[in-house]
Amino acid sequence: MKNKFILLMSIFCSSQLFSQCLTSDSTVMGPGYANDVFYSCKNGTVKTVSNNNWHMAFSVQGSQFPTHSETGVSIRVNSVKGNVLVKLPNANATNWRKIDTTGLYSMRERLDSFKTWDMSAFTREYNISTSPFNFIWGTYNNITHNVEGTNVFILYNKTAGIYKKVFVKSLGFDTLWNVIISNIDNSDSTNLIFGKGQYPNRLFVYYDMVNKQLINREPAKSTWDIVWTRYKDIVTQNSVTLPYPLTGILANKDVTIAKNLGKKCNEVWVGNVTAPYVSQTDIIGWDWKVAPQGPGPFTLVDTFIYFIKAQDGKTYKMAFNGFTGSASGKTYLSGREVSASLNNIDANNFTVYPNPANGIVKINTTAAILNVALIDINGAKTTLNAINNSVDLSSFAAGIYILNIQTSNGVISQKLIKE
Repeated sequence: MKNKFILLMSIFCSSQLFSQCLTSDSTVMGPGYANDVFYSCKNGTVKTVSNNNWHMAFSVQGSQFPTHSETGVSIRVNSVKGNVLVKLPNANATNWRKIDTTGLYSMRERLDSFKTWDMSAFTREYNISTSPFNFIWGTYNNITHNVEGTNVFILYNKTAGIYKKVFVKSLGFDTLWNVIISNIDNSDSTNLIFGKGQYPNRLFVYYDMVNKQLINREPAKSTWDIVWTRYKDIVTQNSVTLPYPLTGILANKDVTIAKNLGKKCNEVWVGNVTAPYVSQTDIIGWDWKVAPQGPGPFTLVDTFIYFIKAQDGKTYKMAFNGFTGSASGKTYLSGREVSASLNNIDANNFTVYPNPANGIVKINTTAAILNVALIDINGAKTTLNAINNSVDLSSFAAGIYILNIQTSNGVISQKLIKE
């Protein structure tokens, strides 16, 4: 209990220092950021899954003709784990068995886009305006209604000793993937054939080239809003621009997020958000935290506040209060549902007493109390009955809690110690 007390006190301190909104939940990627964490604003962590067991991810969504044809043909790459994808020059459907890999390591690495889930490493130069039927790995045939493979790729990992040739033979009727994967000398060849319909309500299905296994690792896309993950993207630091492995948060494509800049958590509310709501995948991204220049904790950017229009149709306000780095990959966050009718409460006219308490707690506010919830150190929430602006905590165990109070004027969270 003493260790939990110390931990929670440090969280509360960082909450006040960075976001000025109290921590209400956390996610854990694990040491070395070993896992992806799929998260629902309503329900918390939905699924935690290893991010080191796949090499390619194939879209199992339908192509959205004619505005987003690329949706259904996307093939993403797990590039942050040392996997590098290149497109071989002059290697095509007719000569893919006899390829020339001269200069392999000097070829440009192909990266997924993280502005959208739909533009992948295999389709990165796709341009719907100039070449609407050329998806880079293949071209749409308006007679067969298949996307037929035209280019050959190499996916290699120096550290793991993996060198694989990938030829996407076809995507039939936007439903059936047909992919050939082999060693560069054509040995150990695998003909991967599967239908999108086998993986309903998902964005992608994932493929492990080493174990030759398809992995259904995503939770249903309707159950999560954002995902903590690792990815490689182009970053400019100290005037140098290069691909760099990042740890950050990506948004479900059915979620829109407004990134409010310049105000701290208790200074901006859903009614005065100035940022637009966008469906950009990396709108939260990685830069809400700043790595130390040596030993020490990460610094949190206290003026990045996010409003998330989530899968359940409600809007949630989110800010980040702490990040442990690669030691445990843990993020402390403040997240709660908000209403457009609510504004900030003047903290000078609000008190909760006694604190510490062992029974009845009074809430001193001139506004009408609409809802009161008590949140424990594990994030479990209990709704309380507020009678005459008082709540009864006598049945709760001793410890540290957050009292979350919604009134006619706004919402405020208060640290509370139960003796």
